Formats: sequence, C-alpha cells, structure tokens
Amino acid sequence: MGNAFEMIAVGNNCPGYTPMYDGFQAISAESETKSCRNCSHFEKGICNIDYYDKVVSSLDQA
Repeated sequence: MGNAFEMIAVGNNCPGYTPMYDGFQAISAESETKSCRNCSHFEKGICNIDYYDKVVSSLDQA
C-alpha cells in the first residue's frame, strides 16, 4: 500500500469506497477525509475488493 496521500487519492476516486461506521457515526474524525484507511473494505492493510491497484493505475494515467 502507498503512503497517506496516495491512500487519500485512492479513497477519493474509488468506486467501492465505503466509510467505516460504528452504529450511527463514523469511527474517527479522520473519516471526514476519504482514504483507504477509513474504508470498510481495507482490512489488515489490504483492499479486500481489489480496487486499490486498479484505482492507482487510473490515477497514474490521468
């Protein structure tokens, strides 16, 4: 996985981004910014729906 800036860029451009929620609210204040780190599909440092590499590749082509 990339650095924090790359994870934010991926989160902002990922069609599968789903914020983590604890009942009614986001888990942390950090979650106001889309990032892989606060996506429900990001587990143990890996995107479990395989979008990370695809989104990074599309960012590189832009």
